[in-house]
Amino acid sequence: MAVSRAGGWEARILAQLEHREARVATMARVIQSYNQLAGKVGDYASHSREIEARSREMQGEHERLLENYERSGMSSGGSGGVRGNSLAQQRIAELEREVEGLKEERTVLYRTQGTNAQRLLDLSDKMRETDSRLRQQELEISDSHEALRRMTTKLGDVQGALKEKDGTIQIIQDEMNAMHLEINQLEKRNDELQAENDDLVKRWLKKMNEEVEKVNDVTHELELIKRKSAALSPRMGAAVFEDDHFFGAALSAPGHIRGGGSVVPRGAVGKIDARMEELHSIALSRDGQLLAVGGQSNAVKVFDAETGECIYTLTGCLKGINHVEISSDGSLVLAASSDHTARIWRLDTGRQWKSLTGHIGGVVTAKFNRDASRVFTYSQDRTVKVWDTQRGLCLKTLFTVSGCHDIDLLDSDGARIVTAHLDNSIRIWDTQTGRRLAEAAVHKEQVMSVWATRNGPPRVLTNSSDGTLKLVDARTLDVITVMSAPNYHPSRNWARASLSPDERFAIAGSLHGMLYVWDVASGDLIRELDIQKSHICDVLWSPDGQRVYSAEKSRYIMILQ
Repeated sequence: MAVSRAGGWEARILAQLEHREARVATMARVIQSYNQLAGKVGDYASHSREIEARSREMQGEHERLLENYERSGMSSGGSGGVRGNSLAQQRIAELEREVEGLKEERTVLYRTQGTNAQRLLDLSDKMRETDSRLRQQELEISDSHEALRRMTTKLGDVQGALKEKDGTIQIIQDEMNAMHLEINQLEKRNDELQAENDDLVKRWLKKMNEEVEKVNDVTHELELIKRKSAALSPRMGAAVFEDDHFFGAALSAPGHIRGGGSVVPRGAVGKIDARMEELHSIALSRDGQLLAVGGQSNAVKVFDAETGECIYTLTGCLKGINHVEISSDGSLVLAASSDHTARIWRLDTGRQWKSLTGHIGGVVTAKFNRDASRVFTYSQDRTVKVWDTQRGLCLKTLFTVSGCHDIDLLDSDGARIVTAHLDNSIRIWDTQTGRRLAEAAVHKEQVMSVWATRNGPPRVLTNSSDGTLKLVDARTLDVITVMSAPNYHPSRNWARASLSPDERFAIAGSLHGMLYVWDVASGDLIRELDIQKSHICDVLWSPDGQRVYSAEKSRYIMILQ
């Protein structure tokens, strides 16, 4: 029987059947040999009996000849007796030789019979063993047949299930085709609505431009009135603004403290309504003209820092925004989002340019290096990632182990960074090798933010929930200055402190809407301002050091001078 090409259990069963047939054929040959040997043994036994009978007959004849010889010798004499005796002796010798030959032949037959009997016994044992193996193989074949029957039944069930699934797949395909048709209709309708919306937007923009022209005319008239009022009343307030609208800010007023070009703010001169439920972060462009704002809303808003006018609304994030950054050339905006991504927009088009995906937790903070060729992000998955901005690829991943609130760059390229941790420590990292260079527990409670100096020896300003700010030497991690205030209580997670452009002053906001300004060299508190109503999440000096922008969690950004 030829072995089937079927695989698995079918091939094994066919092989077992072929093996059984071969064993049966071998056993048949053994039985045939056994029968032939038994026949020969019977023939040898019959021949032996015949030889014994002939031997007994010859023995009797020999005895009779001897008796006759003795009688004839005793009764007769002469030559005739001698010849008779000679013939008788000759005959007796022949008979004795024949008897001896028959005895030898009988001995050979007995020996052959014994050998055949032993072979017969061996063959009988072998037949019993073969019968036992055949019975065992028959049991195995029976089990294989039973397994074959079960597998055939199971195969039938599987084939039936496959037929049912084929029917289900066909139904799903029909539904998908119907859905594709519906989607095509919806896309067509969406295109129509988009065209209609574009037309409405154009009409709305035209209307808004007309309204803006009217507002500009009114604003011009108000400016003339303010100038006349200022000329008539020099002691009037430095700023004119209402609850929800920015009207402008006065120039430096008497009583301002200056330090190498940076102004220690004296009071609010303007307000920007971000129109968000909750603010998290603000960022200023290098020329101080653009202000980016991120919060609970899924969009980043970019304002004119002078007029408070919203220039861009950058969309694309699926969840709230935790941190925003503007590139040094003012062309890109970077946002860290709770949707596990960091996104980059181009300000020349107002459209999303890159989406940096790879974190498995919400992204807490994101930073550009000086030329915006790299982006550095930290996520709640406890990793810092270094990204190639142009390609949008992750170049290096650093595992921080401890949770982190903030990061900053210690050099313009971002070869070294500093991270602020929940275990009261700051850590210095080499972003090219991924190695941790140094760490120190500089606070008693978690570190909320870090701000690296841009001039002179590398130093880091830290802000902690223990109510202190510290200036730390980034090379040795030794604390240089400690800054605190009796009523300073920063809010957890949203408490970023910053340095003035000349790095002489530090500023931070508290849980109760108070702003605090310290002298970095001495650690003395210079000014305490009751400015905002809810806790302050972020505060920045303008690049020229003449203004301070303070963002409270609930919607408003105050401009101080």
